Amino acid sequence: MALNQTPGQQVSYEGISPRRQAFDLVLRRGILRTFRFGTHHWLLIVNTVAAIVFALPTVGVPLLRAAGLELPADIIYGVYGFTCHQMPSRSFSLFGQQMALCHRMSAIHGAFFAFGLLYIPFRRRMKCLPAWLAVAYSLPMAADGFSQLFGWRESTWELRLLTGSFFGLAVVWYTFPHFELLLGVLNRQLRSELSAIER
Repeated sequence: MALNQTPGQQVSYEGISPRRQAFDLVLRRGILRTFRFGTHHWLLIVNTVAAIVFALPTVGVPLLRAAGLELPADIIYGVYGFTCHQMPSRSFSLFGQQMALCHRMSAIHGAFFAFGLLYIPFRRRMKCLPAWLAVAYSLPMAADGFSQLFGWRESTWELRLLTGSFFGLAVVWYTFPHFELLLGVLNRQLRSELSAIER
């Protein structure tokens, strides 16, 4: 039983039943269509995930706790605890309850989501942020965070929000145009493969 494929040609089967061939075709078509949907609608997917990742700790946790739903709030709080120190003195409160992200992490996630939405109308014209500028946008956050970590000074919530927002902007501006180019190429390849098996 062998499966032969020559570059540029359709897959040929030897010794495989028609039922198995039909199943294989349906499976390949489904996989290609799924990946093509993902490459075509990547921005919608990323922004949706970013909205959820931002809203759960900043609005979801305080809202759940205010409603007396401690278990789901604790689960979300615990998950975000892997990436954030969650110090009460460096976190905002909503509905009288502490958010599951600190000032800086809230700014990073919020900026990523906000600038991800802002990218939509400019996606065809926006050029990628140069790497040196991406680093420059990130330096204020590094300087603010490390100087506070080493006890040289105490940051403020305004600085944490500002530097975190700059970092979120840099991530979107640097990575999204790259994704646009890469996934556009991949989408065309998937469309070509899909057309080949649907002939």
